[in-house]
Amino acid sequence: MTEQSQYQSLQALLSQQTQLLKDMQALLALELEAVKTRSGDKIIEIAQQKEALLKKVVETDNTIAKSPNVEALTTEPTLVEAKQIITQLLEECQTQNEVIYLTAKQNEVAIDQVKMLLLGGSKNSTYDAYGQKKSGPTLTKGIKA
Repeated sequence: MTEQSQYQSLQALLSQQTQLLKDMQALLALELEAVKTRSGDKIIEIAQQKEALLKKVVETDNTIAKSPNVEALTTEPTLVEAKQIITQLLEECQTQNEVIYLTAKQNEVAIDQVKMLLLGGSKNSTYDAYGQKKSGPTLTKGIKA
């Protein structure tokens, strides 16, 4: 393989990696929406797609790393620029993933708070007229239906 064709091969791999990361961004946007709407089936489906896409990203990265012209990523201006774009996309994907995690965690906290209100517990203890601690579900007190 000539040096020119190796260069073109490396450039094609970088283009492929760029597209894979753009696809990952789109998938992460769908995942965030699924987390916001608490769509469990959709979250599982997207997680499987994300895992398969991540595998392709890793494989492409490994192929790039094994390229005979890998040092051109630091010297050839076109390849340096492509590498910078890939790095930026990767950082954006990592940030999106962190936002999704925090959103899911916040949903979990909200659900736990509602559960505590419905089931009762130490966070909603009250005291009766005799100073005795009373604990129980505050939203169902006094309901006889």
